Amino acid sequence: IWPAAQRDFVYESHKEKLGEGEQPDWIVCNVSCDHPDAPSDKYCRAKVEIVFYCQTILTGDPLCRDNFKCKIFYSSQIDPGGWVPAAAVKAAATKEYPKFIKNLGTFAQEHVKDQKIRF
Repeated sequence: IWPAAQRDFVYESHKEKLGEGEQPDWIVCNVSCDHPDAPSDKYCRAKVEIVFYCQTILTGDPLCRDNFKCKIFYSSQIDPGGWVPAAAVKAAATKEYPKFIKNLGTFAQEHVKDQKIRF
């Protein structure tokens, strides 16, 4: 987002299925880390902590995509590093996060529309 300079980060990610049965929930956690292969330049400076929780809800029979809903819980703490004031980061996040969630939903629906339902 202009006028901020380019930023990058290295992170570890963990995905886990929660619960057993036909409709398990999923959680994904991402956290920044250092890595010896990461570039040590001015761009690799952002820090993130992200939790993404997805709960799948079957709303009726038969087992088809029209009978599914997903509840998404998303929490993130992002420090872009550098000179950007916290108020500017918050203002950008307030505008960009809703777009991100909408785009994520659109991407997910397009990605699975012709695939077999699987948990």
